[in-house]
Amino acid sequence: MTETDKLKDKFTNGLSSQRFIEIFSTIEESGLQALGKSNTTTLLYQYRDPSGEVLDIFAFRLGPALISFPRSYWLKHKAKLNGYLAQFSEFDKPALEGFISTSQYSAGQVKITRNTIEQILAICTEVCHTLSTIE
Repeated sequence: MTETDKLKDKFTNGLSSQRFIEIFSTIEESGLQALGKSNTTTLLYQYRDPSGEVLDIFAFRLGPALISFPRSYWLKHKAKLNGYLAQFSEFDKPALEGFISTSQYSAGQVKITRNTIEQILAICTEVCHTLSTIE
């Protein structure tokens, strides 16, 4: 079993597992690939563009369950990300800076809850569709 498989199992066999199963299924149907490493509990989803460049599109964390938007991709698409993040309450968006920050590599993040899951799925679907039209 690969490190990616082991990490995916942690997400899909614990609390919030059904939410992660739905999200991962949506993303993987679009061709994004998961990447997990032994030195982290973050599961990345990456897209390989037509030129061969690998882009980090989404990242997921446990405790609390989060979707994160990696800076490396999303700072170049800041207006789109701001539109996505505006759909959520401040309570659902953990701080990126300061004492309570949970990520130094994130341009934004949202808690995955029963109140946010439908919006998150819609965003993932839209982003994946947009990526699939890049030539």
